[in-house]
Order: sequence, then structure tokens, then C-alpha cells
Amino acid sequence: MLEDTNHPSTSRLHLPFLSTRPRVQKNVVRSFYGLIAVILTYTLIAQCILTYSEGRSLANTFSYFTIQSNVLVIITSALLAIKPDSAGMAWRLLRLAALVGIATTGFVYILFLAKYVHLTGAAATYNDVFHYITPIVSVIGFLLLEPKHHFKWRDFWFMAWPVAWLVYTMIRGAFFHPLFTGFSASPSSYPYEFLDISRVPLSEVLLSILLVTAIIACFGALIVAYDKHIKIDRSQ
Repeated sequence: MLEDTNHPSTSRLHLPFLSTRPRVQKNVVRSFYGLIAVILTYTLIAQCILTYSEGRSLANTFSYFTIQSNVLVIITSALLAIKPDSAGMAWRLLRLAALVGIATTGFVYILFLAKYVHLTGAAATYNDVFHYITPIVSVIGFLLLEPKHHFKWRDFWFMAWPVAWLVYTMIRGAFFHPLFTGFSASPSSYPYEFLDISRVPLSEVLLSILLVTAIIACFGALIVAYDKHIKIDRSQ
């Protein structure tokens, strides 16, 4: 049987709640991303209150790549809830950074960092939201629900953010000696022990940086390629 090329959605997975009608689709997007923004904002505020009550540094909290990625998800989710058809280069860079950052956060945490974390109570709940729930929900939302963003390969300029984060992290750790307690057996001047040049050989630190950079680049390429060549434009 011949496919009707005028209706590309017929060759895709059909989900009843993902109507191709623009108004219905926009309402679903607004609700989905509005809920993400509210829950994640609540979790972040609760984490900050807990951190402050324990006498730990809020500056350190916002120096984690994890937290910065979740902040980007909050911002872009709120914008999607307000205006599902957001467009323009600034928007594409911001959303691509959020998607790649949160995917990298979940991937690296599960593979390399989770075994070092032993939290209980509210701290464990917040940690699960930041490292498991947000990455999973964000990826599912992008694949199945999120509007087509028309990402371009030149949007890889979003990489300026992780590079800036790395430079900031290494300079701050080497010269200002903050005390991070999240992923190390003892306090470290770096948010992640694989970056701690006082404990890990420089060759291993450089290898870790290259590995994480490759992961970020791969996620970026996959997201751009999916958006360009597979995702259906449901706004039409």
C-alpha cells in the first residue's frame, strides 16, 4: 500500500494524546513543561534551603554542572510553557544547551558517579530528581512531545557554556580552594573528583575531560540530527 506523503505523521508512532492539531499540541506542551518547571523549581529551592541550613556553600551548589543543567531546564521549560513555538538562534542555543547538559548529567552520573553517593532523606530525593527524573523526562519530552526547533549545526556554539564551566571550575579549584563534599570521600576543591588535580594524575584528568567532552558532543549531534531529520513539525 502506498504511503500518503502529504501526511508524514502516518508513518510515525501514533500516540492519541499527541494530536497534530496545533492548538491541542500547544496546550499539551504548555502543561507538560509548566509542570516540569514548577516541580524542578520547587526542588531547587528546597535543595538550597537544605544546603544553607547545613552551613554549606550555595556558591558551590550552583558550581555543579548538574545544577547548572537543571537551571537551564527550568528556564527553557518555563519558556516552552509560555511560548511553545519559541524560535531564533538564542532560543536554539539555550534549549540545545539544556538538553545536552541534562542528558550528559544523567549519563555521567549513572555510569561514573552514582556509586559514590550515599544520601538519605530529603537530600536523596532531591538528588534523584536532579540526576534521574529530570534527564529521563527531558529526553522523553524532546523525543515525543517537544516542538521542532530547527536546530542547525552552527548551534554547536552552545559548547561555549561547558567550556566556560570547565575553565571556571579549574581556576576556582586551583586558586580559591572551595570545599565540595558531594562526590568525594573527603572534601575537595573540585565538584567532581575526576577533575581534582591534587588527587588524580594530570593525564587522567585530561582523559576524563576528553571523555566528557566527547559525550557532550555526541549528545549534541544526536539531538540536532533527530530534530533536523526525524522530528515532525506539528506546528503546521
